[in-house]
Amino acid sequence: MNISSNSVVITTTHCSLYRFLGFLLFIASFFNIYICSRYFINQYSNKRKYFTINRTTPIIIGMLFSSTLIILTIVPVVIIQCFTCQSYLSYKILCKIHGFVCFSTGLFNMYIVALLSFSRYLSVLHKTSWLNQLLEQHSGLNVLCCALLAICWTLPPVFGIGNKYIREGVGFYCSLDWKDPSIYSRIYLTSVVLFNYFIPLILLVYSNLRVCFTLHHLLKSSGNSKYIPLSKTSDTTDRRSSEIDLTKCLIDVQLKETTNRLQRLKIDRHYAFITFIIAAQYLITWTPYTLVEILNVIGQNTFIQRNPFLPTLCGLLAKFSLILNPLVLIYSNKMTET
Repeated sequence: MNISSNSVVITTTHCSLYRFLGFLLFIASFFNIYICSRYFINQYSNKRKYFTINRTTPIIIGMLFSSTLIILTIVPVVIIQCFTCQSYLSYKILCKIHGFVCFSTGLFNMYIVALLSFSRYLSVLHKTSWLNQLLEQHSGLNVLCCALLAICWTLPPVFGIGNKYIREGVGFYCSLDWKDPSIYSRIYLTSVVLFNYFIPLILLVYSNLRVCFTLHHLLKSSGNSKYIPLSKTSDTTDRRSSEIDLTKCLIDVQLKETTNRLQRLKIDRHYAFITFIIAAQYLITWTPYTLVEILNVIGQNTFIQRNPFLPTLCGLLAKFSLILNPLVLIYSNKMTET
């Protein structure tokens, strides 16, 4: 049994797969709304008279806003299309809105993940640098700049500048016209891939690897530090006893400082691990879609034309990243506060 959708034949097997992915997307969206609601309720509850602000708070809010925007505007249409195996994005205005929201939130999350990794890198390796102080003092402004930068990249295609938004794959969602052969479109698409995937990819890999190796070395060094306790003899004078007590107090202070430093390093390692998970999860979910579109740009899309379900599956997989990222960050923040 085959189902026709916009002159694209959807087999029964592919339709069953789309329904399964639509169900997973519904479950992920439900958990996102539930956990995000509890997060804001806990932050603004009567038990807390103020909103806890730290470097990650604006990042969490930015991710929550983008995921909520996707869930409210894009996910319902995608889920309905997955279950019915029919496309409902035939109107150009709907396709433009759908493409703009998906593309802008995708780029925004890429910038946020890169910002999170780079901030963790500065806080661990260059804590006293002016750049680290700047990012820490203006964390909300940094997130706003990420949003404005994403809009600058994604708004021109709405008006047909550089490229345009069209239905992709079997028509379940809209994206850029990666097959447009015009010179301006090629320049725009190449710039999008270069500046919004490969450069952030290098930043993510470098920042996370440096942080992981540095924290591993510091924890290993702190764990090997030992102190020799002093012993008192029964025949010492009062002056000698006071000197020993003073030395013991200094050693206790040093031990306390070392313990606090070790605890901070463990917290940094925890945050670094969560940042690494977020970055890896984002790259894993977006890399297949990026590779498919690169093949379209360079004209090696014969296999994709024969299998139009492939970009659709990659696009659905990428949407999971936009929903899951804030949940991971909220969970890590809650564990660290505890």
